[in-house]
Amino acid sequence: MFQFVVAVALVASACGQGYHGDPRTAAILAEDRYLQADGRFGAQYQQEDGVNFKEESSPDGTRRGSYSYLDPNGQRHTISYTAGKDGFMASGDGIPQPIPTTLPVAPRPNYQPLPQYNPPEYSQPRPQPQYQPQPQYQPQPQYQPQPQPQYRPQPQYQPQPQYQPQQQYQPQYQPSTTPSPHRFYPPGKLNLNRSPDGFQFSFKSQ
Repeated sequence: MFQFVVAVALVASACGQGYHGDPRTAAILAEDRYLQADGRFGAQYQQEDGVNFKEESSPDGTRRGSYSYLDPNGQRHTISYTAGKDGFMASGDGIPQPIPTTLPVAPRPNYQPLPQYNPPEYSQPRPQPQYQPQPQYQPQPQYQPQPQPQYRPQPQYQPQPQYQPQQQYQPQYQPSTTPSPHRFYPPGKLNLNRSPDGFQFSFKSQ
């Protein structure tokens, strides 16, 4: 837990680039997380781009929460949801609703069916006699003498080159620095309270 606080403090000290309408660079203005002894867990946060989130889980695993955001016209939409043994159920003005449409009834065509085609009876043709060719005369192969093996001299001995050890590669040390973190947390205040059965964490920007 101490490492988590140190990491958040280091991230909070980095300002980075400002928010210019890109949700990936929106900073977290406030955040709260807690875990209580009875098993309840909750979290909520507010972002620089107008996104708000809140959720709480009960000891039986049921989660209840809500989130809201701003559309391109600046209007806020809020959605509330419940997730548990009965499934996921959501409600709010931010859920797209289907457009009611009434499809016209297609007219039934009036036509008379054509008479069916009856093909004439097909008579099978008589089989024609197949042509069988006469066997052709094949002459006997003539005797051909086998070639005599030619003499091939043995290769002369050639001494192998002497072994020369290769120079070992010495790696050169190149110092590297840790890249600066993204602008997740602006400068602010952190609070962390721990207990034997849980914790409570909060952050607020300056």
